[in-house]
Amino acid sequence: MADNKNLADYDKIIAALFRQKYKSSKTKDKLDFTKDELVQTARKLKLDLRNPPDVVYTYRTRKALPDAILAAGNWILVPKGKGKFSFARTTRAPFIKIQQGLAHIEILNALPEIVQKYTANDEQGLLSTLRYNRLIDIFTGVTCFHLQSHIRTTISGEGQIEIDDLYVGVDEDGVEYILPTEAKSPDERDKLGWFQVANLVKFAAQYFPNLKCRAIAAKPMGNNAVCLIEFDDEADYERIGIKNMKLYKLIRENE
Repeated sequence: MADNKNLADYDKIIAALFRQKYKSSKTKDKLDFTKDELVQTARKLKLDLRNPPDVVYTYRTRKALPDAILAAGNWILVPKGKGKFSFARTTRAPFIKIQQGLAHIEILNALPEIVQKYTANDEQGLLSTLRYNRLIDIFTGVTCFHLQSHIRTTISGEGQIEIDDLYVGVDEDGVEYILPTEAKSPDERDKLGWFQVANLVKFAAQYFPNLKCRAIAAKPMGNNAVCLIEFDDEADYERIGIKNMKLYKLIRENE
């Protein structure tokens, strides 16, 4: 992740670009820009921008846009193709808040101790925890099978996306499901956005049109606790909603 100095520079760059676009655009709901314009803005501000794509990634997944932008309403950054992006006005805050006061559901921790000893405390470690403990099965009530990890692909109208994990499943009536899964790290800055989860649904509709989509997100909550969230199959980030949210506590009998 970017350090505090880079984040401060990112705020200045993205805010300056927004002001420029907002002032010159006739429409005030979508403001298109390119990676080159991002670089040009940094140069005008005499700031060293070594990784332009990280600016967009930061505000899509890690933190809200600067207050100077949010003073004009709720805005998110969305991809529009290779090297193309847009500021998009939304009707709600861009990031999903985990419900406070969720009761823990205790699950015996099936993660092998040697794996737990050496696994990283990040998204990859979380994916291992989900898989060994069959938490996707438990949460959804569907028999699930891991299909693929770290999928980098494209979806129509959005460009490149990444899917952290992908499961297929079948229920007791023989209904088959596709379960694209978004995993987050424990870092509070690693946020879950409505746009991200809507893209899970778009991905499923484009590549697995014959399977019922159940989009899942996972976020560690400290002390061996994991929050799982299921969303409906609405592909519009303005309308997609939460169907279920549960907090699992992984325990060992000898602890």
